[in-house]
Amino acid sequence: MKQQVKAVINATLASLKASGALSYEAIPSYSVEVPKNPEHGDWSCNVAMVASKATGKKSPELADLIIKNLVDPDAIITSIEKAGPGFLNLRLKDSVFQNVAREVLKAGQHFGRQQPKSTGKKVMVEFVSANPTGPVHIGHARGAFMGDAIARLLDAAGHDVTREFYINDFGKQVETLARTVFKRYQQLFGAKVELAEGEYPAEYVIDIAKTWRDEAGDAYLNKPESEWFPKAMEIGIRENLKAIRKTLAMANISHDVFFSEKSLHDAGKVRSIVDVYKARGVTYEAAEGKRREKGDKVRSEDSKAAKFADKQLGGTFLMTATYQENEKYVLKDEEDRVILRHDGTPVYLTADLAYHKDKFDRGYDLMVDVFGADHAGHVPRIQSGMQLLGFDQKKLQFVLVQIVRITRKGEEVKVSKRKGTLFELAELIEEAGADVCRFIFLMKTANAQFDFDLDAVQKQSKDNPVFYFQYGHARCASILKKAVEKGVTFVGAEALTEAQLSRLVLPEEKMMLKKMSLLSDVVQGAADKLEPHHVLYYCQELIGDFHSYYTKYKSDPIVSEDKDKTQGRLALVAALKQTLQCAFGILGISAPEHMEAPPEEE
Repeated sequence: MKQQVKAVINATLASLKASGALSYEAIPSYSVEVPKNPEHGDWSCNVAMVASKATGKKSPELADLIIKNLVDPDAIITSIEKAGPGFLNLRLKDSVFQNVAREVLKAGQHFGRQQPKSTGKKVMVEFVSANPTGPVHIGHARGAFMGDAIARLLDAAGHDVTREFYINDFGKQVETLARTVFKRYQQLFGAKVELAEGEYPAEYVIDIAKTWRDEAGDAYLNKPESEWFPKAMEIGIRENLKAIRKTLAMANISHDVFFSEKSLHDAGKVRSIVDVYKARGVTYEAAEGKRREKGDKVRSEDSKAAKFADKQLGGTFLMTATYQENEKYVLKDEEDRVILRHDGTPVYLTADLAYHKDKFDRGYDLMVDVFGADHAGHVPRIQSGMQLLGFDQKKLQFVLVQIVRITRKGEEVKVSKRKGTLFELAELIEEAGADVCRFIFLMKTANAQFDFDLDAVQKQSKDNPVFYFQYGHARCASILKKAVEKGVTFVGAEALTEAQLSRLVLPEEKMMLKKMSLLSDVVQGAADKLEPHHVLYYCQELIGDFHSYYTKYKSDPIVSEDKDKTQGRLALVAALKQTLQCAFGILGISAPEHMEAPPEEE
């Protein structure tokens, strides 16, 4: 519907230019929006204000010109008025609203989506990237669902999307995992060995050791460390990744690529990026790094780097804060960062910089990193590091996700009663359900903090936002099913007649149809902002409108003796059902066909 209005405006501007009444090279992008006040019409357009400079006309004058010379070949507009400084308020024929139902049903599962990969834009979303030293726990949960929903949105917007998981399979943490696995392996054969402080005491490590025993017997029991260590690390990472994949599958989340940090080291890319920076003249050797705007003053006392300063004394520093070249660089980091310790070994940041360089080298047009908010300090280091390589910073975006408190009976849940370890995502899904988890974690912006009340989301009532959300779709399905039971079957999009659709004249029906027509715009806007909650709010609003409509007109039922009105209203219900199903699918939430009615509506 919005595109139809734009087509009329564009045709009018082109006609005015052709006649010589207007002169312009290009009309800037303008908007067609739903007015906040319904009395102002069906749509409001700001083209006269946006195009004023391009046409050399004052906004009110340009608005009058458009109104007097409107080109509307399909006669969809019943009135157009000027408002304020040059807004155009338009009203459309009822048939334009009514035809939305047919358009939605004809589009089917593709409604609201752009053609796959139609933009030609390659996008990568990196998310979860949990250390392969244990299960996915609740600390990873929100980022997992958020990253997946962002990837789904970008896909629905027509981009070629790759979902990537970065495996931290190099360094001390996986080395500790390997030593723990070997000790548990030894214990299975009666060896009296104890875990050291910092090693992994959880049950899952014993399960990994048992898998190793079942595969190899006691073959590694008396082997030298040079042989058992790489094998223990390999099997530990392998089994943990298998468990991670299994948990993510429970959440309806999958990745296209699992990228190994170790592969960067093996390929020499971590070492070579230091040489690249040196060649670009953005490194220096020093005992301590410099701070932006404060010369040689040492880093702030509360920074993480300061806490480990003794390990960084002397080394190669990257100028993530202090590099300047004709004021070209606007670096975001507060201080320069060490990338090679004094003993020549790279730090974690060095590998991360190599990884992000590899992302750019793979030719993505947009790269999105979904990080936990506790990694916020890492963002300016990566941004500065990529800028120092000459990469376009607009191509790299970060979504920082706040941790959500999981509560039960008013108390925060952190530890699994069953396992005595961190509460795992798998347990959360088993208790609350994947759809509930996804809905709750997507219901607010990524940087918002809130509680996930396990008790509240299990109530079957309108007070439970998740239940009420899915019940909207189930109610539509129920209405269509009950109509069949009464001997009335919806005729379908192809057989719908204008006479049947023309019975959709109630203000509530027209408003719902107008909102349905906006799904593609809502999806595109949410994808551009990397904010899935916009689609969720759209669904909630549409569902709320339908529940109100259904309740208000109970005395004038959807299925009645009036056959044309019945088919028109069934078309509305079927189109709403299809719209919700498509929107739910884009978010990754299932659309149930049946749900028990809440007590207040039984």
